[in-house]
Amino acid sequence: AKALLSVSETALAEYNAANGTNYAVLPANCYNLSSSTIGFSDGDTRKFVEVTWDDAAIFALGEGTEYAIPLELTTVNDALAVDANRNVKIINPKRASIGMEKELATPFHPTATHEEITFDGNIVLDNAITTMDLTVNYAIDNSLVEAYNQANGTNYLAAPEGFARLDAASSQIAAGETTAKFSGKINSDKLFTGSNLDIVGDLLVPVRITSASLDGITVTTEVMYVPFSMDKELKGPWKLLEGEDNCYAKDPNNGGAAWIMQYTADKLFDGEITAGHEWISWFATQIEFPITFVVDMGQRQVFTKFRISDYSTHQGNYRDYEIYTAEEYSGASTQWNLVASGKRDFNWTGVPTPYDYAVQKTIAGRYLKFVIVKPEYAQTGDYLYGRGKLADVQGLGF
Repeated sequence: AKALLSVSETALAEYNAANGTNYAVLPANCYNLSSSTIGFSDGDTRKFVEVTWDDAAIFALGEGTEYAIPLELTTVNDALAVDANRNVKIINPKRASIGMEKELATPFHPTATHEEITFDGNIVLDNAITTMDLTVNYAIDNSLVEAYNQANGTNYLAAPEGFARLDAASSQIAAGETTAKFSGKINSDKLFTGSNLDIVGDLLVPVRITSASLDGITVTTEVMYVPFSMDKELKGPWKLLEGEDNCYAKDPNNGGAAWIMQYTADKLFDGEITAGHEWISWFATQIEFPITFVVDMGQRQVFTKFRISDYSTHQGNYRDYEIYTAEEYSGASTQWNLVASGKRDFNWTGVPTPYDYAVQKTIAGRYLKFVIVKPEYAQTGDYLYGRGKLADVQGLGF
């Protein structure tokens, strides 16, 4: 017996009417059947026909119409009965579309260490194209930042020239695959003039798909926005270089009790604000002001905000500070840059409380000097004449 396959516009019209679809017959130049006549010999129970299509030809048709190949099965001279419920197959070659994997990438942080950092993302294809590789071209487009802010209620800044660059201008999605990676480099030095940070605020780098090697392919998420935040938590443990003796544990009149010995100067920069990580100064009559501490933070950093934690039992006593940073440390000869100073407002909370301490100058440095200029004298309590207690000195930046 011989079976025949033919394209049936009537069958497709009936399918559309029954299913509420609006398929059109795919033009003949867009697909191919390996055979339209299938012969069955004595004992044969199954035969295969391969249907292939030309992706480029289909994309050239444009996006306005969804196409299908309606194949109807008959037999020559009605040699065999054809199941009326299984005599039509509707083949719908899905149009592939490409796009960025996500519109807004996970935030990155710049670096103050002079090192380049890498950012990356994925371009995705929703339906694999099996017959050819697909090349996708992309570029950084800073002109999109303002529109993104208006649409999303944000206030990102466009990155300066040279801050971000792409490793390549295109990536290839191999035949049969659905993803391709792109990557770029960040040169954070472009944010600085020397040690001075010129731009303070969150940055946005838009990476936009500009074209693809297959004409007519739909682009869904055209842009991935890569945010860079200057709110990285900067905290210890930092190495104490000066001020080791400015603590209750080193007070010659502390009485030697074990609980007193935990109040060492390094606790002021250990990155912890929990109980057991506090610093207490010497006892009242032996305190001399200013009290100065110097630490090595281990790498070059820039602060956009300081965060200091104090305790209610002494709160309001130590509120007047000066904070400096330096690129190099040479003891008394160190060239310090004053980055923050002033007296914070009093606020009694009854619990260990971190509070923000404003930065006046954004200057990078590896070394930090923290100075308690003077206390708020009290007439009663264990902070009489200037004794105080702090939990930690840390901040935000990168």
